[in-house]
Amino acid sequence: MNEFKLFAHGDNFDVDAFLAATTLKADDVWRRGDQRRNACVESKHEASGVEFVLGDGCALSLLDQENVAIDYLKAHRDELKALAIFPGVQTFILGLHYVYKLNLSMLGFCIGPSPSLMWLCLDIGIDPDYYVTFDRSDLDKEREEFQKRMEEWVEYRLQHETRKDE
Repeated sequence: MNEFKLFAHGDNFDVDAFLAATTLKADDVWRRGDQRRNACVESKHEASGVEFVLGDGCALSLLDQENVAIDYLKAHRDELKALAIFPGVQTFILGLHYVYKLNLSMLGFCIGPSPSLMWLCLDIGIDPDYYVTFDRSDLDKEREEFQKRMEEWVEYRLQHETRKDE
C-alpha cells in the first residue's frame, strides 16, 4: 500500500466547497457516511476528506520522496495553506512511506523530516508522518544462516573443551 500522499479531512469538512474554490486536483475524495472503497465489510467514512498522491512510496527512496514533497509544497504553497485553514479541516498530513528491510541486527530506528521539509510543513500547517513497512523477505534466510553459524560455534567449542580435557 502506497502512503506517499497528502490528505486532509474533518467531520464537518465540505469537500465540494473546497474543490470548487481551489485549482488543486484531488486523486481521491470521500464524504462522511460514504462506504469505504476498499473495505470488505460495511464501513462508512467518519469524516470527509481529500487526498493527493505524490508518487509511489514503495518505489521511491525516502530522500526522493522528500524532494518530490518539497517541490510540490513549494509549487502549491498558497492553495495548501488555504486547505490547512479551510473550515472543517481537522487533520492535514503529508505521508511519507519508508520500506525497511529487516535484518537480525536491527534494534530500532528513528525517522524525521529534513529541515527544508519541516520548515515547509510548519509554514503551511501540515503534519509530516512516516508510514513504515517492514520487508521480511530475507529474514528467514538470515535466521537460518545465523542458526547454522551458532551450531558450528557450539560444535567448535565442544571440540575445543574436549581437547582440553584430554
